[in-house]
Amino acid sequence: MIRITVLGSPALPPHIRSGIFEGDGGCWWWTKSRSADGYGWASLDDKTHQAHRLVYTLLRGAPPEGKVLDHKCRVRHCVNPDHLEPVTNLENLRRSALTPAGMSVCAKGHPLGHNGHQRRCLVCHREYVEARREEKRAYCREWRQRRAAK
Repeated sequence: MIRITVLGSPALPPHIRSGIFEGDGGCWWWTKSRSADGYGWASLDDKTHQAHRLVYTLLRGAPPEGKVLDHKCRVRHCVNPDHLEPVTNLENLRRSALTPAGMSVCAKGHPLGHNGHQRRCLVCHREYVEARREEKRAYCREWRQRRAAK
């Protein structure tokens, strides 16, 4: 990897610049803290921000109200503002590799629906919630029995 030298902008504090490296395809990889799902996290003024949103805001200004930043490159830890596009949450979901626009059914063949801002199989989700609820009930019954036996 080559350390990015084009980031000499005074808008980017040194501790932010030091966490960015140039990757493949023009991506600027965030190399510091990342969450389990791959998004980078950075701190500025005692607040923690998603790294891509922070860099975009510092270099381009805040995204429009009601918009999220879509990674056009599909690399979650990329912070290059040229690879980020403000879109609606619904458009971001449509573009997502997890729920492609052409996908209308889940792996089990159930139709996909919208649950709030998420696109998911409502039948499979309901089955999951019910199974989890029963597991929790069984655990609570066992716990009460162990406690009563003491």
